Amino acid sequence: MIPNILLPRYFKWIGILLFACGSSYLCAYTHNLDDVNNPGGLFIQITVLIGLLLIAGAREKTEDEMIRHIRLTSLQWSVFILIGLRVVFKSIAFYYKDANWLPAWQINSLLEFYLILFYYQLYVKGMAIKIFKRGAK
Repeated sequence: MIPNILLPRYFKWIGILLFACGSSYLCAYTHNLDDVNNPGGLFIQITVLIGLLLIAGAREKTEDEMIRHIRLTSLQWSVFILIGLRVVFKSIAFYYKDANWLPAWQINSLLEFYLILFYYQLYVKGMAIKIFKRGAK
């Protein structure tokens, strides 16, 4: 048996709640997120990160080999996309000699790319294939 480290399904809703709370607090936050003198930035970053981790690590209703394959593919592509974007932005920053081009996003964007790709492959791609198969008949 292959070990599968996933959380129960209800953790997805806890993660959505934490992500929503952190994101809404971010909209009202006026200070720099990386300021070490204000604990609000650290609270926002930890809340959003834990929320995304809980969403990504929660089981689906039916967890089978296909969903495991989709999880693996989504994780691989999200890492490739993140590395590619970082190389592009670092190259632009090097070319213009301007550090403002360096991306401020890192770990959270990896989880966001993963979740977007995972749920796209899980729900949107399957619906599109069904629609086109139905239209071809």
